[in-house]
Amino acid sequence: MTQDKTRNPVGWGYIEDAPDAAERKAALDMLAVFLDGKVPEPAAPPTAEAITLTPARIKLPAELGEWLSNDHTTRLLHALGRSFHDLARLRERTPLPAPDAVASPDSEESLSRILEWADQERLAVIPFGGGSSVVGGVTPDNLDSFNGCVSVDLQRMSGLVELDERSRVAEFRGGTLGPDVDAALKPQDLSLRYFPQSYFHSTVGGWVATRGAGHFSTLHAKIEDQVQALRVMLPDGRISETRPLPASSVGIDPNRLWCGSEGFLGIITSARLRIHPRPRYRDTTGIVFADFEQALEAAREILQSGLWPAQLRILDPLEHLQSRMMQGRSAEGALMILGFESGHLPVEHSMQAALAITREHGGTPETGGGQGDGVSDWRQAFFRQPYIRDVLMDYGMILDTFETAVPWSLLPDFYHSVREATQAAIDRHCGHGIVMGRTTHAYPDGISLYFSFFARSHPGALTEQWHAIKTAASDAVMAGGGTISHHHAMGRDHKPWAKQEIPLPFRNAIRAAKSSLDPNGIMNPGLWFDD
Repeated sequence: MTQDKTRNPVGWGYIEDAPDAAERKAALDMLAVFLDGKVPEPAAPPTAEAITLTPARIKLPAELGEWLSNDHTTRLLHALGRSFHDLARLRERTPLPAPDAVASPDSEESLSRILEWADQERLAVIPFGGGSSVVGGVTPDNLDSFNGCVSVDLQRMSGLVELDERSRVAEFRGGTLGPDVDAALKPQDLSLRYFPQSYFHSTVGGWVATRGAGHFSTLHAKIEDQVQALRVMLPDGRISETRPLPASSVGIDPNRLWCGSEGFLGIITSARLRIHPRPRYRDTTGIVFADFEQALEAAREILQSGLWPAQLRILDPLEHLQSRMMQGRSAEGALMILGFESGHLPVEHSMQAALAITREHGGTPETGGGQGDGVSDWRQAFFRQPYIRDVLMDYGMILDTFETAVPWSLLPDFYHSVREATQAAIDRHCGHGIVMGRTTHAYPDGISLYFSFFARSHPGALTEQWHAIKTAASDAVMAGGGTISHHHAMGRDHKPWAKQEIPLPFRNAIRAAKSSLDPNGIMNPGLWFDD
């Protein structure tokens, strides 16, 4: 089980899964090509012991001692998410804001006692699932008006609660990690079919609270559409539980109030999720196009034709090249990754129909398949990318991603305008760098675009340069008509742009809900809007 591994307090994922020498060499060889061989000298990575935290302000009550900790490493682990900005802050030599204590409840009863204590003592409460937030969703910043801050780690509240095989619904506790979800369903030959890049390091409650998406979401939709019912604990210990129904028209859907709430309206203690038979029939192939635009047009026609691929992703030429270089190979053109799957019916007809569409748009299927093709190289690199990012940060590199979604009518102009704005910011603030893109989730009316960039930083300016690039990219996304986040959530990082996306009357309505559900405002304060 993943819980047996050691979470890295100063980097992504688990210490046991850190890149080995061969993987590090591949990353540096790739970097040397993109930077014309001018790879800077590495700096020593930060260590947990060398990082100074703000002093703890609260005394831990003895009656809650079995669930509370305030040791240095535990506070550090819960001080930040795992975005580039978060990890860059670890490299700054100023005291890092950290929760004053970390709570690890093992039941709703212990969670209720912790929340009651926090509410009485006016302590800010930040729910913490796997800690993989990349938008500032778990950072205890600007909390001086509170008497302290408690990070509530939910991973002890994990596991399968109930499996309704006839309805194909499973209830999981909020702290259940991705691999443990599938391990619990595998004996019944069932699966959630939800595989985000943070799969090994994120939880059921976190997925729902951030409205996440994963592999196969093109077929099975985002996580909010997989939710049948929720169980949520409010800060005064009350439980709000929605009814397990396939659908309803009774007012506004209460589940949607907590989907995307990011912990500021209560803590999701369990979720009933729609599950699927494990696929018996699967077919995935890569199709190479001369350029990204051709691949986009093929994707649009596939999605609007009535075909339902489980997965449809497109790597632009630079992203395709980067993916292959990590495996010691080269590539040209854009790569579409197209997959169909079913638990009951063969998928050959659907795949052949989709391939016919790709051929009409100039696509050429890869031959052979298996080890060494574009799909396998991409799959090999996908879950390892955040680990590689951490390695390259030691070489003074700025590496980050941002994602969005737009209607088909705005493409391909949107892709080019955002990419060019981001590249211009890199050129202006860093002098040299690369911007590349891919699509991650596709719909009949539009598609999700996911951009990656890296550049050399100037000494002592890591966060300043990142902020300038992030701002330019986000401004371009909003100006072009995209969402500020398709599946990473709002967090604190995206608030300035999310305010443009969420209408004022709705912002006011959520503030009213906050006042009712959390009258003392202790749940993840600062995450919503003041106006």
